[in-house]
Amino acid sequence: MRHWLSVLGSSAQSRWAALWMLACCLLPLPVKAQPASPESLKAEVIYRVLMFVNWPPEREVPERGLQICTLGEGRVEGALQALVGRPIRQLKVAVRRLDRPDQHAGCHLLYLPAPQPALRSALGDAPVLVVSDAAAMLDQGSMINLQVEDGRIVFDVELDAARRAGLVISTKLLRLARFVRHQTASP
Repeated sequence: MRHWLSVLGSSAQSRWAALWMLACCLLPLPVKAQPASPESLKAEVIYRVLMFVNWPPEREVPERGLQICTLGEGRVEGALQALVGRPIRQLKVAVRRLDRPDQHAGCHLLYLPAPQPALRSALGDAPVLVVSDAAAMLDQGSMINLQVEDGRIVFDVELDAARRAGLVISTKLLRLARFVRHQTASP
């Protein structure tokens, strides 16, 4: 008897598996082993989020890999380094640190540990997924905001900002979000 996922094909099957693993990361589970740090959990959620975002075709640069960029100092930056070399859709993850927001060329994802006043003007509508864990960052240019709530990682999504940047966030990921902010399209 064939497994029900085998009829979906390997690509769909791997996306379902990744979605299942992301959902598991978001659930509080009792564990006897040493608990993972909030920083490593956030890095893992960021990795899994990347599986459910599509960039415009001109942004795909296989030879450079999928670039996760960090701006500013934060504890999650170190945990993101553990993602280097991991695959996402035939691309290997690379992590690099920026000194200023205007150095975002080549970045697929920009992680911000703190507010950056010049962020919106520096990025414009560049196809860069902006992720932060600082409070109220959805109002300051972040597209996905991570928070720790009741011992688990939750996230909010600013869908309009992602769409303006030409990014497509899977509805599978949006269903896992605590909150999705977007305006209804006007006729």
